[in-house]
Amino acid sequence: MAGIAHIEVMTARVPLERPVQLGAATIARRDYVALRLVLTDGAEGHAYGYDRGLPLFEVAAQAAQAYLGQPAEDRNRLRRLALGPTPAPHATMTRGMSLCDIALWDAWCQSSGLPLWAVLGGARRRLPVMPVIGYGMTPERAARETAALTARGFGTIKCMIDGRDFETDRAVMEALASALPNGARFGIDAHWSWSSVDEALPWCRLAERLGAAFVEDPFAPTQVHAIADLAARLDVPLAVGEDVIDLAGFRDLAAAGGILRVDASVSGGITGAIEAIALARAFDRPVIPHVFPALHAQFGFAYEAVRCVETIMPEMGADPIDRFFLAPPQIENGAMLAPEAAGAGLTLDWARLASHAIRKDSFS
Repeated sequence: MAGIAHIEVMTARVPLERPVQLGAATIARRDYVALRLVLTDGAEGHAYGYDRGLPLFEVAAQAAQAYLGQPAEDRNRLRRLALGPTPAPHATMTRGMSLCDIALWDAWCQSSGLPLWAVLGGARRRLPVMPVIGYGMTPERAARETAALTARGFGTIKCMIDGRDFETDRAVMEALASALPNGARFGIDAHWSWSSVDEALPWCRLAERLGAAFVEDPFAPTQVHAIADLAARLDVPLAVGEDVIDLAGFRDLAAAGGILRVDASVSGGITGAIEAIALARAFDRPVIPHVFPALHAQFGFAYEAVRCVETIMPEMGADPIDRFFLAPPQIENGAMLAPEAAGAGLTLDWARLASHAIRKDSFS
């Protein structure tokens, strides 16, 4: 059996080709923490996640040292080892462990000569894609982008709203809904904008009236009681969970109802995502993973509980990691096609990405 011979970790600061506007914020760059793991048989695995102002580089580097020199088949033991011997650091270390777990699965699949979806057990070869809009949004732009995307076969569009100015959001949502052809739907992402059920209700009632597929992140995922209360008052499902780090959090949200948002880079890696999807199935809840479509689509090809995969389209320019994939995901008529290449779909041009590194470390 192969062992883990070498791990590299870096923070890459990648400029956008042109800045984008999201509410009052201007986004001119993305900071990613990326990890490269090499097995003794030469197979390589990659992983990356959003920095989001967290000490992700430090925790990924610390987790990497727990993996170094260990047998590649001991994935579950290594996850526990990376979290540390006492409970206190678990919440912090989970994100670092997640990247190590993803890279190890990727390398192991590369070594085995199989794509991740085939290792998990294939269920389908095409998966619906949900594009994200909302950057620099106006009613005219919402209608134009929605019409263009649905003409390309996309059946669900997600729009990031402001969440503070109801009249502005109403104009955008109504323009978006009016541009949808028959059979197409939309969802909105509120980014934890509201602090109470009463504050959230005007937006949610509008979403109901317009036939929305979901309302995402009305509150932080720790506000389980508020989520359950709001869900009980609505006919439109809530979509929550992208920042949840453990099964207990997913269990509570699944009990509250709605759609679970799973992110392997946050919630325990590929192993953690598999567990969260199994839990969602036990509660009869659908799953829409959080962005990172090259990886998360692999779960959709294996598990029918995954409704679709979310993506920030490359032409938007808001998620520039796209530029560093050696084999970008293939999309045809609104659906992602299952790749035949071995691995988890994450093979990066490491040397080119490293030209944007602001921090690096390696362990052998």
